[in-house]
Amino acid sequence: MIQLRKNPHIYEINLMPWLNDLCEKEKRKITLKTVPDRLWVDLKKRGIDLVWLMGVWHQSQYSRENARSQPNLIKESRSILQNFKIKDIMGSPYAIDRYIPDPVFGSADDLLSLKQKFEDLGLALILDYVPNHTACDHFWVSQNPEYYVQARPAGKDRGSKAFFTGHKTTKSQRIAHGRDPFSYPWVDTAQINYSNPKAVSAMIETLADIARHCHGVRCDMAMLVLKKVFNKTWNRYVEKAKGVEFWTLAIENLKSKGLPCIMLAEVYWGMEQDLIDLGFDYTYDKTLYDLMVDENTEGLKSHLSAPSYYQEKMVRFLENHDEPRSMDIFGSKKIYGAMVTLATLPGMKLWYHGQFEGNRIKVPIHLARGAAEPIVPEYASFAKKLLKEVDHPVFHDGVWKMCETLGWSDDRSTYNLLAPCNLLAWCWQKGRERRLIVVNISSARAQGSVRMPANWLPAAGRFICFDPLKKDRYLRKTNQVETSGLQVELGARDFHFFKITKE
Repeated sequence: MIQLRKNPHIYEINLMPWLNDLCEKEKRKITLKTVPDRLWVDLKKRGIDLVWLMGVWHQSQYSRENARSQPNLIKESRSILQNFKIKDIMGSPYAIDRYIPDPVFGSADDLLSLKQKFEDLGLALILDYVPNHTACDHFWVSQNPEYYVQARPAGKDRGSKAFFTGHKTTKSQRIAHGRDPFSYPWVDTAQINYSNPKAVSAMIETLADIARHCHGVRCDMAMLVLKKVFNKTWNRYVEKAKGVEFWTLAIENLKSKGLPCIMLAEVYWGMEQDLIDLGFDYTYDKTLYDLMVDENTEGLKSHLSAPSYYQEKMVRFLENHDEPRSMDIFGSKKIYGAMVTLATLPGMKLWYHGQFEGNRIKVPIHLARGAAEPIVPEYASFAKKLLKEVDHPVFHDGVWKMCETLGWSDDRSTYNLLAPCNLLAWCWQKGRERRLIVVNISSARAQGSVRMPANWLPAAGRFICFDPLKKDRYLRKTNQVETSGLQVELGARDFHFFKITKE
């Protein structure tokens, strides 16, 4: 079992395009078994703790055929790949027909071998689990159609495109496509019926089988199987789901089988605490992402005021396979401050493959190949330096605290808590090691005073603020800063990454 350090880093790989790109570079076929060890070693050296292989499971033929008939997806794919061919479109990684590796990647034994290799390197392997639905051609559709939500026998929805007739099912068994309460149906999926105890048991055992092949699971749209969500979505078609929550049963089952498993939840709609209470180790923090995109400083101050033990359970990101590329969203100037913000907050930090190189093109999850993009040298160098700095134990074993920031008073002679201030600041301490992070996520220059916690500064007459990323160095008087705070002025979207030492 991998023992994760606090505030770990996870690296998401979109497996199909990543391997295809690797095959082209290596001029040979690459599978899970033959990925050069140097790539995993390099991730470990960068400070990565977990590797999430997204899209490893068996491709659904139904989903693939459906995707290849979608005009918008074809148009988007053509805009990305100059030599696009229809065979470049694959099934969705989230319409799964079997939880075994797709043959193009290797076998289940290859996956187990990779798990062991990761353990030897000190890495954790993370794989996907989709609790809400399966692919429409999953064998349960024909063998156990009662596991799924079905249309009412005489209902008006019998002809609705929200339902389908599965292979070997009767015309009276119209199965619902998966969806959430606010979306259109996902037409390559079949919705699991969580009011059926046998379906619940089958999904619990599916999770246990996945857990044997990895160190942790990323649970797709984990809130959809909460009773309050499932019942709201499907109360017209099935009895209400009752009793103990699915996740409680599933996590208890893993423990009873001696399957230690890191549980990550993709979750939205303010339901993070619900899933933490049910036993999840980490949950998505979409709120942080949205606030940063919106440059909402006051919202961030409020969001980051939550207790550190809660924040340590957040999965924080600037991009992933669902979101646009961060370089595209934040821009080549703002991206540096955004990267520093993400890397130095408590919680799990999620990085997406291509992010460290400055990629701008979001590749649809159905595409087997990505577009060739040049590395942005300055940004790639910065990312490497940043990850090296935040690999220090102070960011993992240290104590994190938000710092108070004060703006100018009306006469601009003193600082005033009530005056607007677009600076955000926090600090880390472990023994003599101290780090102070100050960021301005806004598009305007910001100035103000940063107040560290009492007795946080080194006991000396003067102290040094050294920024290892920019090589800036400032000398300040301890008693003056303790009295009035550290005076800071930052340009739009700029940052300070200070290592604090006594003179």
